[in-house]
Amino acid sequence: MKVSKQNHLYPSVMMAQAIVESDFGRSELSVQANNYFGIKGTYDGQSVTMSTGEYNSKGKHYMTAAQFKKYPSVLASIRDNAYVLRHGTLTDPDYYSGTWTNNALSSTDAAMALSSTYATDMAYGNKLNAVIIKYDLNKLDSSASASDINSKIEASLKKQLGSSNKAEQVQSEQEAESRITQNNQPLPKNIFGQNKRSDNPNQANEVQINNILMEKVTQQ
Repeated sequence: MKVSKQNHLYPSVMMAQAIVESDFGRSELSVQANNYFGIKGTYDGQSVTMSTGEYNSKGKHYMTAAQFKKYPSVLASIRDNAYVLRHGTLTDPDYYSGTWTNNALSSTDAAMALSSTYATDMAYGNKLNAVIIKYDLNKLDSSASASDINSKIEASLKKQLGSSNKAEQVQSEQEAESRITQNNQPLPKNIFGQNKRSDNPNQANEVQINNILMEKVTQQ
């Protein structure tokens, strides 16, 4: 929780990743190398070679050998995972930006953002969310800072306003045009003129506009 808060990530997603990747800390990789997130490469020059399952572009599963980072502690593994999510790849530092609390409106969205990025398994996000729900890991997210919450609200509003501004502008213009052209008949020239004598005494102070009988304005 401390590491995720420092890096503006969802604790529930990090915990779900650790569970899925390490099989609750029972996998050979986590036992031998303290690698709880299946991160490949070397850490301070240390690594182990393990067999791993991958998926090709067509979704077909296959087994291969790969080099994985070996950490001195579980904490080092957690911190490195947070670093990877916050700094992305060498060519794209925002590669995992969909997992950041100021971008993802919920842990569900953050988990789904890992499906096509962190793992070759397209069902990866669904697996993480299933674990989050099963073990009620969302309770770990209650420590989200106010700045993260405000950022999410702002991101949501911008998204909504971006799609509605144009429609509102068109509607406003249409309403303005409707108000301008609603009464397109000219007013009688003598509405505000001096009273003239009428043969009908009952209509001396009345005038008819658009079939509506109105009282004339009498000058004092």
